[in-house]
Amino acid sequence: MADYREISQEYAQGAIKAAILINGGAAVAVLSQLAGLREFMDVSAISHGMMMFAAGVNFGVVTWLAAFLSTRYVDQADRGQRPNYSAADSMMYVAMATLLISLGLFFYGCCHLAGAITQQ
Repeated sequence: MADYREISQEYAQGAIKAAILINGGAAVAVLSQLAGLREFMDVSAISHGMMMFAAGVNFGVVTWLAAFLSTRYVDQADRGQRPNYSAADSMMYVAMATLLISLGLFFYGCCHLAGAITQQ
């Protein structure tokens, strides 16, 4: 029989890793192509995109922290140290929001850079 708690934790870990990886990878990609990109767009557009990717990484890390706290609160509720799962649920919603923000920052950074290329 499948352990749905374990499966959901694995999916959450994968999503958090993906959010950090895509934002961090995008930042590294932009940095590695900085000299070539300067021919096609303004440096301020590149720095703005980099800031979005850096913020995306930070929100990914905050997602990890919120997910960790949610898991701890579930464990405490299971052991009777908390009266219910409301704190765990709250941290889960924070984690979901920060994950979506991280992914949105990646999308925004990519669109910003793409828009800057077409404006030259």
